[in-house]
Amino acid sequence: MRLNFIRIALEKRGTPRMGTRTGLVPKSVMPFGIVLRMLSVLCLAILPGLSAPQAQDLRSVLEESSIPDYRVLPVTVLSPEIRETRRSVPDPVLTPDALTPFLGDPMLMDEVDAAMSGRVITGPDGNVLLGQFSPFLAQNLPLSETGLYTVFRRGDTLTHPVSGEYLATMAHVVGVARLDQPGAVAALTMIRSTEEAMPGDHLIAYQAPSRSAYLYPAPAQLPLDAYVLSTFGIASGSGGYSLVVISVGRHDGIQPGHLLSTRYPEQTILLTSKMVSPARAGDNCRITDAKEAVYVRMLRCDERVPSQRELRGRSGELIRLPEGRAGELMVIRVFDRVSYALVRSTERAVQVGDRVVSPDA
Repeated sequence: MRLNFIRIALEKRGTPRMGTRTGLVPKSVMPFGIVLRMLSVLCLAILPGLSAPQAQDLRSVLEESSIPDYRVLPVTVLSPEIRETRRSVPDPVLTPDALTPFLGDPMLMDEVDAAMSGRVITGPDGNVLLGQFSPFLAQNLPLSETGLYTVFRRGDTLTHPVSGEYLATMAHVVGVARLDQPGAVAALTMIRSTEEAMPGDHLIAYQAPSRSAYLYPAPAQLPLDAYVLSTFGIASGSGGYSLVVISVGRHDGIQPGHLLSTRYPEQTILLTSKMVSPARAGDNCRITDAKEAVYVRMLRCDERVPSQRELRGRSGELIRLPEGRAGELMVIRVFDRVSYALVRSTERAVQVGDRVVSPDA
């Protein structure tokens, strides 16, 4: 403890070297180096209990070479004030793990060679509905390195709702099967299914979804006037995180990650009024109990609009509702003429026939 005290004291003192001048120590203090040497001899004399390493350490501390050389550094004075720093928001990105559940099923019959696909025959006992873990037989199986096959059937034909032009034919994926016994008539087992497979369904070699694609969502800066072609059989419309098919693709400049808006079309409602009388004539109800009821009915696009004469006879009125925003889509897979998009948010269920436009439109 004494040795450490002496070391700290000498370092705090900051004794200068012999024969040198510094701006921190006056000239009259310069001979203190001689006194320091005498002090070192005295310390070594009055501390007989020091070992040889400790004495050597104390001697090195008291030597001239160990005396620190101080320098005057510039000083900057800061005053309290408000400093603004620009906040940089990173670009949003969707990782492959977040996209994998949506990238496995989208397929088109146009990209599948029907001559190179197998065919489901039946179950071992003549079963025609083959769910998960159900064994079944198939023929004409193509080669699969993993022994897994995608089971699908022909889906809906997609045509442009305005021009009627053919765009594509969907492939409806029903599950994944594992090869158990190869042969001209092979035995397989359904290991994953979204619905039952049936005789006549097709099989191709299973390809795992690509996990190397990152999506950077950004608004599409394109003059689009497209339509929703399919909601994958959801009659009530697609909600959040559902897939839809839209009528634009690679040929129209669409890329994965593009953000689009959907708009429901203009609609016509029919308002009719009718006087509602009391339920029974024998009731002790006053005539004022009869009320006027108003009925509202949405006219379908293919329904005939009543004429003015019919409206007068039924005390009816037609009201035209404007077009409105239905939701936001993000394109996740692009084909030549159609694209698969994920519904990110909705204000109203996305229906087949809704318009698809750029967000700024």
